[in-house]
Amino acid sequence: MHLSELPGEDILKDFFRWRRIGEQNRELTVRLVRKLDEHLEEVDAAIASYLKNWSPERLARLDRIILRLGVAELLYLDDIPPKVTINEYIELSRQFGTDESPGFVNGVLDAVRRDRLTDAGAGEGEDGC
Repeated sequence: MHLSELPGEDILKDFFRWRRIGEQNRELTVRLVRKLDEHLEEVDAAIASYLKNWSPERLARLDRIILRLGVAELLYLDDIPPKVTINEYIELSRQFGTDESPGFVNGVLDAVRRDRLTDAGAGEGEDGC
């Protein structure tokens, strides 16, 4: 079975077995993975809507994972400022992705942020990058 086919709870158990993280980060990780697990189809559809002439399946696996987590955080964890989310996932893509990953991740996540602010009726640039 492919890792992305495992239910979120199984992924969390394995993750926490191998990693020691503080309680606050543990709670955030659990919330994020549960939201992603619950809304994976919507997250993938959101990502696909920002890809021009490209399908999510063609993305580098790590870029797809980073985008899935970032989009889920932007859409479903309202207590985290969008700017913080975007910067964190750009940094992850810088550390683990290709040379093109940070710009690509920034572009997709910022587009999600802008559309989310527009949908919410908020002003442009409020929490943006």
